[in-house]
Amino acid sequence: MLLQAFIFLLAGFAAKISALMTNETSDRPLVHFTPNKGWMNDPNGLWYDAKEGKWHLYFQYNPNDTVWGLPLFWGHATSNDLTHWQDEPVAIAPKRNDSGAYSGSMVIDHNNTSGFSMILLIQDKDAWQSGLIILQKVKNNTLAIPLMVVLGYQYECPGLIEVPTEQDPSKSHWVMFISINPGAPAGGSFNQYFVGSFNGTHFEAFDNQSRVVDFGKDYYALQTFFNTDPTYGSALGIAWASNWEYSAFVPTNPWRSSMSLVRKFSLNTEYQANPETELINLKAEPILNISNAGPWLHFASNSTLTKANSFSVDLSNSTGTLEFELVYAVNTTQSVSKSVFSDLSLWFKGLEDPEEYLRMGFEASASSFFLDRGNSKVKFVKENPYFTNRMSVNNQPFKSENDLSYYKVYGLLDQNILNCTSTMEMWFLQIPTS
Repeated sequence: MLLQAFIFLLAGFAAKISALMTNETSDRPLVHFTPNKGWMNDPNGLWYDAKEGKWHLYFQYNPNDTVWGLPLFWGHATSNDLTHWQDEPVAIAPKRNDSGAYSGSMVIDHNNTSGFSMILLIQDKDAWQSGLIILQKVKNNTLAIPLMVVLGYQYECPGLIEVPTEQDPSKSHWVMFISINPGAPAGGSFNQYFVGSFNGTHFEAFDNQSRVVDFGKDYYALQTFFNTDPTYGSALGIAWASNWEYSAFVPTNPWRSSMSLVRKFSLNTEYQANPETELINLKAEPILNISNAGPWLHFASNSTLTKANSFSVDLSNSTGTLEFELVYAVNTTQSVSKSVFSDLSLWFKGLEDPEEYLRMGFEASASSFFLDRGNSKVKFVKENPYFTNRMSVNNQPFKSENDLSYYKVYGLLDQNILNCTSTMEMWFLQIPTS
């Protein structure tokens, strides 16, 4: 950790390492689902079997190659804890080599109102959604949702779910998710959402604010689970951990693409977007169940760091995932020239090659948290112009007292994937390694 100005107080850095979790390949994620082989993209048909205590994940799948192509199948995975996934046999196979099973949903019809105990809805390959108004038939009524979405080429994978509020879990609002590709502000594909009310036939947004689900570049086609275990929460979702701009070139083998961690969603009804505006904002908490994780180790607690006084932590004994939490404070009474890049940075250096590293940190003048995943010797990272190396998000303090503004960042490093949560936002990134 390197600090280039004296105005920061590091309130604490803690890390937790999971042990005895290894793969046959060093770059395959441990707690993010990957198929044994082949290509994977959008999640589909998510549901929880309460009788068996098992979670089901279906997904777009090409077992014959590591790029998208026809015929397209539905792959299948199951989990008992939403963290460790078992790759199952193919669930749906197309009858022709020039067709495929595309996006769809799984619904358990408990009252058998349809005449079937389970309903499987699959989108035909020609049924691409486009336009700013989505219309879907619901029995004899029409579900009409006029939304001010970000202008993009294709609008797909819509979702509508009731989400409890953080301040009072007994209360809830409805959230509409829409996936857009291409058209993301950072390039390629992304998810946005709207908060509103739903009366069974009509969804009405509370405002026309377009909100972003994840500020990284590798989080798309978000889907939520039908039925859940109350232990985990009522609103749970998972997304494809890649981006259509460069997904076919990410250097993994014999599989390509990962899923995100499952996230528990809630709504912060007191989100202060700026000094004049208070909005309802989606909050996401990653679900992680690792029974053999080590204890939290605390480093540099209540330490003031300067450029000449950095702090290093040896993580070379890690054989699994790495969780970390950084709590830091900024002295608001100190002033630094705007021409000085005053940052608190974390440098995660490669074990085999110290010249390869992941850098993240906070810079005072911009008051934002940044990520730099471009310091790699992997050819794909250096040569693919769509693989955005650097990005940042606004980071608001979670408390202010005694002239100090306190910030908090939680992260999980899982081989070649990074999940990061700041005080208000969450972002998800792939980190190809050599």
